[in-house]
Amino acid sequence: MRDEEFLRNKVPMTKAEVRAISIDKLGLANKQTFLDVGAGTGSISVQAAHDFHDLAVTAIEMNPDGIDIIKQNIAKFGLTNIELIKGMAPADLPDRKFDAIFVGGSGSQLEQIIDYASEHLTAGGTIVLNFILFENAMQVEELLEKANFKQIEMVEVGVLRWHQLGKGHFFKPNNPTIIVSASK
Repeated sequence: MRDEEFLRNKVPMTKAEVRAISIDKLGLANKQTFLDVGAGTGSISVQAAHDFHDLAVTAIEMNPDGIDIIKQNIAKFGLTNIELIKGMAPADLPDRKFDAIFVGGSGSQLEQIIDYASEHLTAGGTIVLNFILFENAMQVEELLEKANFKQIEMVEVGVLRWHQLGKGHFFKPNNPTIIVSASK
């Protein structure tokens, strides 16, 4: 889905190219349950629910502006397979298993979220986390190893968009994003 399709406010959104890679790494095609932690505008949840109609999506967001825009995007796309939770992860997360977990925002609860994922991710399930700060990515790599996750992978994605400048064009960079993925 293109970024322009989503309703937006000031809440951060996972951009299309990073979203595509993150969703691909989640491997949602054969999964039944998916959790989006720190859902922001809901772009990951909404695209996952839109593309995988039989997927039960749970999204949690603590920012009231995020909750508002996620509700608007759910309505815009007519989605019925998203459960939206207003709250803080992991304290307000349900005590049930998920086949895939995405972490877009951790609210300074990264260690607790990895502990939750370790207990609530099904065998063979996948976790994907996005970061812009190198230190957070390195911390999560250590936490995933400590929690016995497998196939830990880290990639950095840098996207540059073509823009017009006078009579010419240039590529304007977005912030690079570090995508960490692992399986249980």
